[in-house]
Amino acid sequence: EYMGKVRALNEHAPGACHAAFKPWHARLDTSTFVSSDADEELLIFVPFTEVVKLRSISVIGGANGEAPNKLRVYTNREDVDFDLAASVPALQEWDLAEESRDGALEYATRFSRFSNVCNLTLHFPSN
Repeated sequence: EYMGKVRALNEHAPGACHAAFKPWHARLDTSTFVSSDADEELLIFVPFTEVVKLRSISVIGGANGEAPNKLRVYTNREDVDFDLAASVPALQEWDLAEESRDGALEYATRFSRFSNVCNLTLHFPSN
């Protein structure tokens, strides 16, 4: 299965990141999720099978402070770890809204910077 190529650093259970990516109609299913295991920081690497143009990103978090409050994104890098994320500026950053648990809020990308994407690294530094 293709989602098996998605990988994460600091996830609460091995392979949990695979189930976090869902079809649009199943986006509100909270039975599968990914969260950080030790602290708030989480990195998820998402490779694509072909070059994509990414217009927006949707993030659905948990309640009571369990939702991430910031997202930093790197494209076309396979070397992003926590040290690199702390020292290299992301291609784009968003402050995330905790009240967006219905999946209706999408975070627009700077489309010209996300028009030739082979892979994506999502860095959630805090919640």
